[in-house]
Amino acid sequence: MSQVPTRQPTRIQSVSKAARLLMLVASDPERGWKARVIASEMGATLPSTYHLVNTLVDAGLLSVDEEGRYSLGIGVARLAAAYYEQRVPPPEILGPLRRLVQRTGETSYFSAWRNGDMEIIVDLRGTRPARVVELHAGFHGAAHARASGKVLLAFGTADQRDRYFESIGLTAKTARTITDPDVLRRTLDRVRAEGFGAEHGELFEGVGCLSVPVADDDVLYGAYTISAPLARMESNHAEYLQELRASAADAVTRIRSHVQPEDDQG
Repeated sequence: MSQVPTRQPTRIQSVSKAARLLMLVASDPERGWKARVIASEMGATLPSTYHLVNTLVDAGLLSVDEEGRYSLGIGVARLAAAYYEQRVPPPEILGPLRRLVQRTGETSYFSAWRNGDMEIIVDLRGTRPARVVELHAGFHGAAHARASGKVLLAFGTADQRDRYFESIGLTAKTARTITDPDVLRRTLDRVRAEGFGAEHGELFEGVGCLSVPVADDDVLYGAYTISAPLARMESNHAEYLQELRASAADAVTRIRSHVQPEDDQG
Protein backbone atom coordinates (compact mmCIF):
# COMPACT_ATOMS: atom_id res chain seq x y z
CA MET A 1 0.00 0.00 0.00
CA SER A 2 1.22 3.47 -0.77
CA GLN A 3 1.81 5.76 2.14
CA VAL A 4 -0.46 8.74 2.60
CA PRO A 5 1.75 11.86 2.59
CA THR A 6 1.93 13.70 5.89
CA ARG A 7 -0.09 16.88 5.76
CA GLN A 8 1.90 19.94 6.74
CA PRO A 9 0.32 22.33 9.26
CA THR A 10 -1.12 25.50 7.76
CA ARG A 11 0.96 28.65 8.26
CA ILE A 12 -0.33 32.22 7.98
CA GLN A 13 2.34 34.24 6.22
CA SER A 14 1.33 37.62 7.63
CA VAL A 15 1.52 36.31 11.19
CA SER A 16 4.93 34.82 10.48
CA LYS A 17 6.16 38.16 9.14
CA ALA A 18 4.80 40.00 12.17
CA ALA A 19 6.58 37.56 14.48
CA ARG A 20 9.85 38.01 12.57
CA LEU A 21 9.46 41.76 12.81
CA LEU A 22 8.96 41.63 16.59
CA MET A 23 12.00 39.38 17.00
CA LEU A 24 14.03 41.80 14.87
CA VAL A 25 13.10 44.78 17.05
CA ALA A 26 13.73 42.68 20.17
CA SER A 27 17.25 41.86 18.95
CA ASP A 28 18.27 45.49 19.64
CA PRO A 29 15.51 47.00 21.78
CA GLU A 30 17.28 50.29 22.52
CA ARG A 31 17.99 51.08 18.88
CA GLY A 32 14.75 52.72 17.80
CA TRP A 33 13.98 51.12 14.44
CA LYS A 34 13.02 53.13 11.38
CA ALA A 35 10.56 51.50 8.98
CA ARG A 36 13.01 51.60 6.06
CA VAL A 37 15.63 49.75 8.15
CA ILE A 38 13.08 47.12 9.15
CA ALA A 39 12.08 46.70 5.50
CA SER A 40 15.70 46.28 4.45
CA GLU A 41 16.46 43.75 7.19
CA MET A 42 13.37 41.70 6.36
CA GLY A 43 13.67 41.96 2.59
CA ALA A 44 10.20 43.51 2.41
CA THR A 45 8.78 46.48 0.59
CA LEU A 46 8.38 49.71 2.51
CA PRO A 47 4.58 49.89 2.04
CA SER A 48 4.06 46.34 3.35
CA THR A 49 6.37 47.10 6.27
CA TYR A 50 4.29 50.14 7.18
CA HIS A 51 1.16 47.97 7.11
CA LEU A 52 2.80 45.54 9.53
CA VAL A 53 4.24 48.07 11.99
CA ASN A 54 1.02 50.09 12.08
CA THR A 55 -0.97 46.94 12.84
CA LEU A 56 1.45 46.01 15.64
CA VAL A 57 1.28 49.54 17.05
CA ASP A 58 -2.52 49.29 17.12
CA ALA A 59 -2.18 45.97 18.98
CA GLY A 60 0.19 47.51 21.54
CA LEU A 61 3.05 45.22 20.55
CA LEU A 62 5.08 48.08 19.05
CA SER A 63 5.26 51.76 19.93
CA VAL A 64 6.38 54.63 17.71
CA ASP A 65 7.85 57.97 18.74
CA GLU A 66 7.45 61.38 17.12
CA GLU A 67 10.46 60.71 14.88
CA GLY A 68 9.01 57.51 13.47
CA ARG A 69 11.23 55.12 15.42
CA TYR A 70 9.67 51.84 16.45
CA SER A 71 10.32 49.94 19.67
CA LEU A 72 8.62 47.19 21.66
CA GLY A 73 5.21 48.19 22.99
CA ILE A 74 3.64 47.84 26.41
CA GLY A 75 1.76 44.76 25.24
CA VAL A 76 5.06 42.88 25.06
CA ALA A 77 5.60 43.57 28.76
CA ARG A 78 2.25 41.94 29.51
CA LEU A 79 3.20 38.89 27.45
CA ALA A 80 6.59 38.67 29.16
CA ALA A 81 5.03 38.92 32.61
CA ALA A 82 2.54 36.19 31.76
CA TYR A 83 5.33 33.96 30.41
CA TYR A 84 7.28 34.28 33.66
CA GLU A 85 4.17 33.38 35.65
CA GLN A 86 3.97 30.00 33.91
CA ARG A 87 4.85 27.19 36.26
CA VAL A 88 5.77 24.69 33.54
CA PRO A 89 8.50 25.54 31.00
CA PRO A 90 7.88 25.02 27.28
CA PRO A 91 8.67 21.67 25.60
CA GLU A 92 11.90 23.09 24.15
CA ILE A 93 13.20 23.32 27.73
CA LEU A 94 11.43 20.34 29.31
CA GLY A 95 12.34 17.73 26.67
CA PRO A 96 16.14 18.00 27.04
CA LEU A 97 15.73 18.06 30.83
CA ARG A 98 13.84 14.76 30.73
CA ARG A 99 16.59 13.21 28.62
CA LEU A 100 19.21 14.50 31.05
CA VAL A 101 17.50 12.58 33.85
CA GLN A 102 17.18 9.48 31.66
CA ARG A 103 20.88 9.52 30.70
CA THR A 104 22.33 10.25 34.15
CA GLY A 105 19.72 8.82 36.51
CA GLU A 106 20.16 11.91 38.68
CA THR A 107 17.56 14.39 39.83
CA SER A 108 17.77 17.46 37.60
CA TYR A 109 16.37 20.96 37.59
CA PHE A 110 15.66 23.94 35.39
CA SER A 111 16.08 27.26 37.16
CA ALA A 112 15.66 30.84 35.98
CA TRP A 113 15.48 34.45 37.12
CA ARG A 114 12.10 35.29 38.65
CA ASN A 115 11.34 38.64 40.30
CA GLY A 116 14.98 39.48 40.92
CA ASP A 117 15.81 36.09 42.42
CA MET A 118 16.71 32.64 41.14
CA GLU A 119 13.97 30.03 41.33
CA ILE A 120 13.70 26.33 40.50
CA ILE A 121 11.01 26.20 37.82
CA VAL A 122 10.81 22.42 37.47
CA ASP A 123 12.47 19.46 39.17
CA LEU A 124 12.53 15.94 37.72
CA ARG A 125 13.33 13.08 40.06
CA GLY A 126 16.12 10.69 39.08
CA THR A 127 16.26 6.93 39.50
CA ARG A 128 19.44 6.86 41.58
CA PRO A 129 19.18 7.07 45.38
CA ALA A 130 19.61 10.15 47.57
CA ARG A 131 17.41 13.01 46.41
CA VAL A 132 17.58 16.38 48.17
CA VAL A 133 13.96 16.85 49.21
CA GLU A 134 14.46 20.54 50.04
CA LEU A 135 15.19 21.32 46.38
CA HIS A 136 11.91 21.45 44.50
CA ALA A 137 9.97 23.62 42.08
CA GLY A 138 9.44 27.01 43.69
CA PHE A 139 12.64 26.89 45.77
CA HIS A 140 14.47 30.21 45.61
CA GLY A 141 17.15 32.15 47.44
CA ALA A 142 20.73 31.34 48.50
CA ALA A 143 21.99 31.81 44.93
CA HIS A 144 25.56 32.26 46.20
CA ALA A 145 25.45 28.72 47.63
CA ARG A 146 23.90 27.04 44.57
CA ALA A 147 25.52 25.95 41.33
CA SER A 148 22.54 27.23 39.35
CA GLY A 149 22.65 30.51 41.25
CA LYS A 150 26.27 31.05 40.31
CA VAL A 151 25.48 30.30 36.68
CA LEU A 152 22.51 32.67 36.57
CA LEU A 153 24.52 35.39 38.27
CA ALA A 154 27.56 34.85 36.04
CA PHE A 155 25.59 34.82 32.78
CA GLY A 156 22.96 37.36 33.82
CA THR A 157 23.30 41.07 33.29
CA ALA A 158 25.64 43.31 35.25
CA ASP A 159 22.55 45.07 36.63
CA GLN A 160 21.14 41.77 37.93
CA ARG A 161 24.44 40.97 39.65
CA ASP A 162 24.73 44.43 41.19
CA ARG A 163 21.16 44.31 42.53
CA TYR A 164 21.79 40.87 43.98
CA PHE A 165 24.94 41.94 45.80
CA GLU A 166 23.21 45.07 47.10
CA SER A 167 20.05 43.38 48.37
CA ILE A 168 21.00 39.85 49.39
CA GLY A 169 23.24 38.91 52.28
CA LEU A 170 25.75 36.10 51.68
CA THR A 171 24.56 33.93 54.54
CA ALA A 172 26.51 30.78 55.37
CA LYS A 173 24.49 27.61 54.78
CA THR A 174 27.36 25.24 55.56
CA ALA A 175 31.01 25.64 56.45
CA ARG A 176 31.80 25.66 52.71
CA THR A 177 29.46 28.48 51.67
CA ILE A 178 31.11 31.50 50.06
CA THR A 179 30.32 34.55 52.21
CA ASP A 180 32.95 37.01 50.97
CA PRO A 181 31.61 39.20 48.09
CA ASP A 182 35.06 39.51 46.50
CA VAL A 183 35.53 35.74 46.51
CA LEU A 184 32.08 35.28 45.01
CA ARG A 185 32.78 37.83 42.24
CA ARG A 186 36.00 35.99 41.35
CA THR A 187 34.07 32.72 41.38
CA LEU A 188 31.49 34.18 38.98
CA ASP A 189 34.30 35.31 36.66
CA ARG A 190 35.58 31.72 36.60
CA VAL A 191 32.07 30.33 36.00
CA ARG A 192 31.65 32.69 33.05
CA ALA A 193 35.05 31.70 31.63
CA GLU A 194 34.57 27.93 32.09
CA GLY A 195 30.90 27.82 31.11
CA PHE A 196 29.61 25.93 34.15
CA GLY A 197 29.05 26.31 37.87
CA ALA A 198 29.58 23.83 40.69
CA GLU A 199 28.95 23.62 44.39
CA HIS A 200 30.45 21.11 46.76
CA GLY A 201 28.39 20.92 49.92
CA GLU A 202 27.84 24.69 50.04
CA LEU A 203 24.05 24.58 50.36
CA PHE A 204 23.53 21.19 52.00
CA GLU A 205 26.20 19.05 53.65
CA GLY A 206 27.23 16.08 51.52
CA VAL A 207 25.41 17.27 48.39
CA GLY A 208 27.02 18.43 45.15
CA CYS A 209 25.56 20.13 42.08
CA LEU A 210 26.69 20.94 38.56
CA SER A 211 24.97 23.55 36.42
CA VAL A 212 25.27 25.05 32.92
CA PRO A 213 23.50 27.99 31.28
CA VAL A 214 20.76 27.53 28.73
CA ALA A 215 21.63 30.58 26.65
CA ASP A 216 21.74 31.75 23.05
CA ASP A 217 24.10 34.65 22.45
CA ASP A 218 22.98 37.32 24.93
CA VAL A 219 19.66 35.66 25.80
CA LEU A 220 19.76 33.70 29.06
CA TYR A 221 16.79 31.34 29.34
CA GLY A 222 17.89 29.69 32.57
CA ALA A 223 20.13 26.89 33.81
CA TYR A 224 20.11 23.09 33.88
CA THR A 225 21.40 21.49 37.08
CA ILE A 226 22.20 17.98 38.30
CA SER A 227 22.14 17.25 42.04
CA ALA A 228 23.68 14.17 43.67
CA PRO A 229 25.56 13.00 46.75
CA LEU A 230 28.87 14.85 46.77
CA ALA A 231 31.10 11.80 46.31
CA ARG A 232 29.04 10.57 43.34
CA MET A 233 28.96 14.03 41.80
CA GLU A 234 32.73 14.40 42.04
CA SER A 235 33.45 10.94 40.63
CA ASN A 236 31.11 11.55 37.66
CA HIS A 237 31.99 15.23 37.12
CA ALA A 238 33.23 14.94 33.53
CA GLU A 239 30.34 12.71 32.37
CA TYR A 240 27.68 14.83 34.03
CA LEU A 241 29.13 18.06 32.67
CA GLN A 242 29.15 16.61 29.16
CA GLU A 243 25.49 15.55 29.50
CA LEU A 244 24.51 18.97 30.87
CA ARG A 245 26.19 20.77 27.99
CA ALA A 246 24.59 18.45 25.44
CA SER A 247 21.15 19.05 26.98
CA ALA A 248 21.62 22.83 26.96
CA ALA A 249 22.76 22.74 23.32
CA ASP A 250 19.71 20.61 22.44
CA ALA A 251 17.39 23.13 24.12
CA VAL A 252 18.93 26.06 22.24
CA THR A 253 18.65 24.18 18.94
CA ARG A 254 14.97 23.51 19.61
CA ILE A 255 14.33 27.13 20.56
CA ARG A 256 16.07 28.38 17.43
CA SER A 257 14.27 26.05 15.08
CA HIS A 258 10.79 26.48 16.58
CA VAL A 259 10.10 22.91 15.43
CA GLN A 260 7.52 21.13 17.51
CA PRO A 261 9.58 18.81 19.74
CA GLU A 262 8.91 15.12 19.68
CA ASP A 263 7.35 13.37 22.65
CA ASP A 264 10.22 12.81 25.07
CA GLN A 265 8.34 10.71 27.57
CA GLY A 266 8.81 7.39 25.81
